[in-house]
Amino acid sequence: MLRLPPMLPRLLLGLALPALLLAARAEAATVTGVQAVNRNGQTFITWDNLPGTNWVYHVYTSPIPFNEVEIENTVEVAQVGAQSAVDERISSLVGQTLTYRIDESAAPLPVTKGLFVHTPTENAFNYIAVFAERVGIGLDLTLVNGQNVTTDRVFEKTGKPRPVWQRRLTSPKGEDYVLWTTNQRTPDFPAMCNVPGRAFHVGVITGARGGGLVLHGHGRGGNFFNSFVGTGAPGEWVLSIDDYVPTGDFSTFYFGYEGNYDIEQPINSIRTTGVVEDFTERRVMYLLDWADATMPHDPARVYAMGVSMGGSFAFFLAWHHPERIAGALAVIPKICLGFQPDVFPELRSSLDRMWGSPDLNLPTTAGERVFQWMDGREQARISRNRGPAPIVGFCGLNDNIVGWEEKVAYFEAMRANRTGGAWFWDERGHYTPHETTDWFPMMASRQLYKYRNDMSYPAFSNCSTDATYGDGDPATADPIGNLNGAVDWDENTVNEMWLHWDVTLKTRALTTIDGRLGAPESLTVDVTPRRLQRFLLATGVPYTYEVRRVTDDALVQSGLVNADQDAVITIPGVKVYAKGSKITLYPSTTTGVSPDQAARLHPHVALSRNPVQGKASLTVEWPTQDDATIDVYDLQGRHVRNEFRGLASGITEHTFRSQGLPPGVYLVSARQGKVQSTRRITVLD
Repeated sequence: MLRLPPMLPRLLLGLALPALLLAARAEAATVTGVQAVNRNGQTFITWDNLPGTNWVYHVYTSPIPFNEVEIENTVEVAQVGAQSAVDERISSLVGQTLTYRIDESAAPLPVTKGLFVHTPTENAFNYIAVFAERVGIGLDLTLVNGQNVTTDRVFEKTGKPRPVWQRRLTSPKGEDYVLWTTNQRTPDFPAMCNVPGRAFHVGVITGARGGGLVLHGHGRGGNFFNSFVGTGAPGEWVLSIDDYVPTGDFSTFYFGYEGNYDIEQPINSIRTTGVVEDFTERRVMYLLDWADATMPHDPARVYAMGVSMGGSFAFFLAWHHPERIAGALAVIPKICLGFQPDVFPELRSSLDRMWGSPDLNLPTTAGERVFQWMDGREQARISRNRGPAPIVGFCGLNDNIVGWEEKVAYFEAMRANRTGGAWFWDERGHYTPHETTDWFPMMASRQLYKYRNDMSYPAFSNCSTDATYGDGDPATADPIGNLNGAVDWDENTVNEMWLHWDVTLKTRALTTIDGRLGAPESLTVDVTPRRLQRFLLATGVPYTYEVRRVTDDALVQSGLVNADQDAVITIPGVKVYAKGSKITLYPSTTTGVSPDQAARLHPHVALSRNPVQGKASLTVEWPTQDDATIDVYDLQGRHVRNEFRGLASGITEHTFRSQGLPPGVYLVSARQGKVQSTRRITVLD
């Protein structure tokens, strides 16, 4: 943020304006051509710059005419430098001076114009004034109505700001937009920077109605030109999001920085106190909301991808927002940003300046401490119940920028917490050309279209074909390896209902730069259903699983499993064949009866939680259409109360309330005609 020079104490701003008018000096300079227009929750303020350089322009607002109020009772909303209409970011990328466009239907502003974009926090009618200041001249508070102050009040209306189209790019090919951010949250707009009026670029590749949407992040020190590409799928939309701060730290890892970090200083000091603000991640999600509102893409096919820091961008979006992100492709990412010792001290120093040290682990506005939120190991632990969106990752044993040892640490957490995902490694370094790496044929980004965020998927762990990743020393790992790479699933076979879940698994052939590796004839793997849409999962309830060979429908495996304390259920050691294995999971009711048979014979009873403290969802799948009852009994068989009585068919939902029941164990009985099912339920105080 620009500040007043020491020679001009801020006390001057408290002087009465009429007195200053009488004492106007000959050398004073008055701004002219002030205009203001409010659109989409932002006020675009322009003026004519004064001749010369080293000017600082002060932008004020006041609900009362400026000639009737002391300046200390007005609001200074910004201080900006000379040539504020020049878009310095895009100018540096294309090698020529370009200016901002404040309306997509208007021409870019002249270089001689000044610009500030004000985001009001509440609806208000304001006069707007711009005063100039320069070393040796001081601050000119002379008022000229219609020149440096608006003649009429401007209605500064709050709203949902939109990125403003700037230009069509030819190399890379696409549309360039700018979003002006602010440092104060409004009802419709989160704070996305710690100074007001900061502009950020986002590139757009226009797709077709119903196409997928790709969020693409660039590498640290790069720019949104580098990520101006999608998967190439027909009709695809792409957002290439720029993460840039004009300091020696370059970028924020698409997260943010501590609130007092000075984004206009080349080098900041290490953060030792404060709160890390998720400025950049808020902007990413705001742009996704904008895309949802203005780009007719398929909301179930939103993907994240990137290389290096862009790979971290994709990885953490998959963890932080799995309800919005269908799948992620992360190439040579940094994924455990709190990992120590760090192989790249310069990066560690940069993170310490933005976020503080891992030992300090400052709090964040995201709700978790910074090295919980930005560390895959911690995300796997904290978000174990929910899990991430599916992640496909590629990394290198000889990557001395982001490191190999942190990958091993994440792989351990990934297995322990049933995270799933497919990871590939080879002997690449961070800057090895992709096309020369062993796993290059497997890096096709189009594979993301396998996933939808409205469809569950099987997360794999402990696959029998997994390679050895060692103890963190690259010499202890297989030189070319993968986790879960050889096991796959048919997304067209996912069949999920309230009381059963099934999918067909198969082994997969892999291709390296040296040739094709055939699909294993069979393998074993632990399977954890993730991103469940309807299937009811409750702790303390036994579930039956069956594994059938697709070629002859032979029952290969069956057994009982229970969801753990985090409501995560895993089917161990599933036998998967090259031609397919169908796995089915359902609440256990009648031994030896399949889900379809059980549905015809007995009601299915499921609870969203057990034990129950307060209330829980009670779901029953009825075998036919007939009169039915749901009753509660104590363990002595005494009737306690009736939950439902009437005609029932299909699936019905009820709210079970523990109010009025002493703590203890009860039986919930669902009866229809001559068939009945009973479920134990524990009520807590």
